[in-house]
Amino acid sequence: MSVWWEQLSSLQRFFYFIAIPSTVILIIQSILTLIGFGLDTDMDLDGDMDFGGDPISEFDMDLDSGLDGDFETFGGISDFRFVTFRGLIAFATMFGWIGAAFASTSVHFAITLLLALAAGLFSMFVIALLFYGIAKLQSSGNLNYRLAIGKEAQVYIPIPGDKKGQGKIQLMLQERLVEVDAITEENDVIGTGETILIVDMLNATTMVVERLK
Repeated sequence: MSVWWEQLSSLQRFFYFIAIPSTVILIIQSILTLIGFGLDTDMDLDGDMDFGGDPISEFDMDLDSGLDGDFETFGGISDFRFVTFRGLIAFATMFGWIGAAFASTSVHFAITLLLALAAGLFSMFVIALLFYGIAKLQSSGNLNYRLAIGKEAQVYIPIPGDKKGQGKIQLMLQERLVEVDAITEENDVIGTGETILIVDMLNATTMVVERLK
């Protein structure tokens, strides 16, 4: 393994350094999603990247699940989120592997970088489109959101305290996984991945929640 790593160019190491960790996170995230657990997207990464013995940079990365882009697209359809934690991980994974693949060829550095960026952005778009489609399928049909009162759910997007804003929660409702808006009277923010109890409805699709005691 060490021999293989030493034989790589600095550019290849750069792309592999991004591709391998992001792939591991993507796999873990997918497994947790399949078994019904949330993934806390508050991450604080701090370290040194070293390629070929030369420290390239010291980096601080703070990924917060509040990073969320709402875009009016597709003829006025809102709630299409391009920038999400899942999307960023998909971007890093594709960016890294495509970049590493082309970095091992005679393709010019600039073209390699552009191809890697294009692949990463395309994967972000696919993820956003996929979850947008899932959300639309969930919202179609006759869901009775009042049946959610008294149920437990998981926080997907943090819910600000004191009813100062809305977050999002995920729960099983009428045998379907649905995502709905939520507010809370709790003093503190309820973070991503926390399990909450739905205690009331603010309106047709917004729940009032509280932490489990």
